[in-house]
Amino acid sequence: MKDYKNQVIKQYIETKLTMTPERQALLFERVAPMCQIQKTIKYQDLESPGSANEGRLWLSTQAMVHSYYYNKTTGATYGTQIWKKNEIILFASSLLRGEDRTHYIQMLEPGIVLSMSYRDALTLREEFPEVSAHIEQIIVHNEQASQHRILLLNEPSCERIVKFEAENSLFCNIASVGTKAMHVGLTRQGYTGLKKKLMGR
Repeated sequence: MKDYKNQVIKQYIETKLTMTPERQALLFERVAPMCQIQKTIKYQDLESPGSANEGRLWLSTQAMVHSYYYNKTTGATYGTQIWKKNEIILFASSLLRGEDRTHYIQMLEPGIVLSMSYRDALTLREEFPEVSAHIEQIIVHNEQASQHRILLLNEPSCERIVKFEAENSLFCNIASVGTKAMHVGLTRQGYTGLKKKLMGR
């Protein structure tokens, strides 16, 4: 597992960050001891709501991941973001502003994940301008995904399902009906009923 972890870290640095080979080697030496690696199972929660101090930056190398928010008052669950494999998972509100984490992060398939504490990620951000710039890129991407989700949720229900499934075909192939429903703001029953209606068109 250690060799695999090191291979993943080196490949990520080489392909995602613009750095000289010397800087790449220096960053690897800093990152490798900070990273943990673990095997996960389908629908395993990597994180649950809690303090920012316990937050972690995640990288799933073999599986898709999503996040969701659970409203304790209403009992409703809302999907908030989807990540493909080899995409860094973080929440800027907790990483940069120290706000409590409010989302669950869940595996959609079994696979291996790497993780690093937010504290270590902030240390690297201070030491390496390239890491800081990359984190900013990830945050911008997350904000764009959030804005797109807001626009999607304002669409009529049937159109929302059609558009969501067209844009997230891989996710829809592996996710349960309930999981797909939470990402379009519907109950499982509501999603199933509208799908039947769409199939009858």
